[in-house]
Amino acid sequence: MASKFFVVHHEFRAGKAQLWWQSAQAAMAPGGGWDEAVAKNLDAGFYNHCFCPISPEGPAYCIWEVREGISAEHFQEFIDGPNGVNFGLGAWMNICREINLELAGTPPYPRKF
Repeated sequence: MASKFFVVHHEFRAGKAQLWWQSAQAAMAPGGGWDEAVAKNLDAGFYNHCFCPISPEGPAYCIWEVREGISAEHFQEFIDGPNGVNFGLGAWMNICREINLELAGTPPYPRKF
């Protein structure tokens, strides 16, 4: 068994987009804690390979990889929780779908796990 990949469709909850972008930009600024959060998530078995926003109001799409043994339910709890994409704001509704690598043939990115 190996790591799994998920595509996540993110939709903003009403009135949350601007606050989320402000929080995201602050986190990604020097000293904002972004690198530490990425390292913490990697240690926990979660890695975001890409973030693809369509517009400031959403939606956005991501490709996440999870370590072997992490269930789809556990990933959903992570992505919706305080260490996921919401910064504790409850800004995004996250629809997670596992990528079927047997159909795809190869992982969408080189594996981190």
